[in-house]
Amino acid sequence: MDTKDLNAQAERYKKEMMRLYGRRRSDEEPVPQPEAEEQAARPEDEEIFGVDEDAPDDTAYAPHSDDEVQEGSEEEEDFNSRYPEPDLSDLGDAPSDDKPPVYASEESLGSATGYILVNVRTADEASPVEGAAVLVTAVIDGSRMILASGLTDSSGTTRKISVPVPEAGLSQAPSPESRPYNLFDVSVTASGFFNARSVDVPVFAGITSVQNFSMIPVPSMMSSDSETMTYYNQEPTPFPYNE
Repeated sequence: MDTKDLNAQAERYKKEMMRLYGRRRSDEEPVPQPEAEEQAARPEDEEIFGVDEDAPDDTAYAPHSDDEVQEGSEEEEDFNSRYPEPDLSDLGDAPSDDKPPVYASEESLGSATGYILVNVRTADEASPVEGAAVLVTAVIDGSRMILASGLTDSSGTTRKISVPVPEAGLSQAPSPESRPYNLFDVSVTASGFFNARSVDVPVFAGITSVQNFSMIPVPSMMSSDSETMTYYNQEPTPFPYNE
């Protein structure tokens, strides 16, 4: 191969390399630094991809002490507007006069018999709670006394529990001088569940008052006796009655 052919082959190789890799930059052309290339790829820098110190609390959490939020300040109003107090109106209020009725003696409860039947469930009343202890109490002569008790069976139901109540004639011809029924508290305890109590359960002579309890399981870090779920019953006739 002569010199002419070698020069032609070298020229073709040079053109091919230039086509693949481009022209070589001249010494005067500045070489971009890595920081500059990274800056060019981020048009707004940390305001988009980082954490802006001036961002609101819902994008950048910054703990602060209580004395930094002044009562009545714009910051407090903004916080209250974003996190309003829950509406508990549907839950109802406890009676303003929550003192239990006091009976002078066991004889004053009456000579007739009424009944209480208790159903104990859990999981939105889908599953029965077996072995739950049920106590029926009343305040007699200033002290709370246990009048009856029972246990739930495999279906989560107690037997009909008998309690003393006034004669049936009082309910047929009610008088403002005395109640034609008695008011009892029904308490339920079961292992692994919060205690539950139904207050002022009315019971008439010969009538069975059915009480349904939906038990709430206790989280593993809490004790079952740390809280009692209380339910209030409304009396079936206008109050007050004099004892």
